[in-house]
Amino acid sequence: MTQSIPTSTPTKRILTVDALRGFALLGIMIVHMIEQYLGSGAPKEHQNYAAHSGVDQVFMAISGILLQGKFFAIFSFLFGLSFFLQMETARRKAEPFIGRFVWRLLLLFVIGFIHSLFYAGDILSIYAMVGLGLVLFYRASNRTLLIFAGIFMCGVPRLILWAIRAAYDIPPTDWDSLDPQNAWYFDTVKNGSLWEIFKANATRGFSMKLFFQFDTNSRGYMTFGLFLLGIWVGRTGFFEKLAQHRRLLIRLIWGSLIAIAILAVALAFLFKSITDYNSLPAMIGMSLGDTGNYLIAVFEVSIFLLLCLGKRGPGMIGALAPYGKMALTNYVMQSLIGTFIFFGWGLGQIGAWGASINFGLAILVYILQVQFCKWWLKKYQYGPLEWLWRSGTQLRWAPLRRLETHAAM
Repeated sequence: MTQSIPTSTPTKRILTVDALRGFALLGIMIVHMIEQYLGSGAPKEHQNYAAHSGVDQVFMAISGILLQGKFFAIFSFLFGLSFFLQMETARRKAEPFIGRFVWRLLLLFVIGFIHSLFYAGDILSIYAMVGLGLVLFYRASNRTLLIFAGIFMCGVPRLILWAIRAAYDIPPTDWDSLDPQNAWYFDTVKNGSLWEIFKANATRGFSMKLFFQFDTNSRGYMTFGLFLLGIWVGRTGFFEKLAQHRRLLIRLIWGSLIAIAILAVALAFLFKSITDYNSLPAMIGMSLGDTGNYLIAVFEVSIFLLLCLGKRGPGMIGALAPYGKMALTNYVMQSLIGTFIFFGWGLGQIGAWGASINFGLAILVYILQVQFCKWWLKKYQYGPLEWLWRSGTQLRWAPLRRLETHAAM
């Protein structure tokens, strides 16, 4: 792999990227609130714990179509973009990068593991593990980045795993056999103490997360492909020159809509003929479904960026950029608030409210967090966890309080 000289050399924070990150976190929190931070399959006796009415089912359908798997993709893409921006900053300052980046990921894993004790669906620890692979693509050409991004995002690892299982006659996972474990876990998060929930998430919760990420679900492999795509987009300088790409954004909107329609028809015919959900056609169908998630994410991001370029764009960016700048703090805080509401160590309301109420609850929490971020960043340079992560990376306490001489970023 040969080095490709980046076409972009950003010198300051890109507020649109921060705003997009804040937008992605909104979608992620809505999904998690609707799922009530369960982070596991629901047992059969509680299959309808989030749907108490027809209205709840509508909100769950909206979440499934527009949010689930889409905002995770956006957030993962932005992680790869951040890797590029950090890499460029180190290159301009002639500072060592690889060693510091690996150390930074180790610290992120620690933060993520602690977070996973509260919420089993934590993604930070996965980002830390998967992110180590970016070191191998540090000097990769743009072409190499796109090829490998396509391989991972299109589900090739899923097909390889399926082929290995088929070749060695390894039986697929019996999902029904997991129901007793799911019932135990549901009861633990609903009625258990904080310590009992910690133990459950540190053992079963973490192992199930690894299974979900690296088995035929392939979420972890897709994450890595999105990281690579983020690096490639960073090299193009797309966000620095966003105003020049208005026509491209419009083309992406219409192109993604057409592709989504074609893909929906193809999936309808494919799944109609599938009887074995561990078959090759089923694996291909899952990969096509992932492609549909990407296309919807492209549509949503393109709409968002066009709005950023519109008359109300500065106001929208001003509202969301502080939230995105404190993404680590806000992501963890979402989980602490959500698990306190739903789990036994707090209010224990899991299953008490339907998706429609929890959708509104997510919006309320988000608005309150946005206001907190604006207040906090008037006084301090970084969010609390961002400051802790930065200090740990530098092995010294980073200055936290914002000085009057510091320009707003």
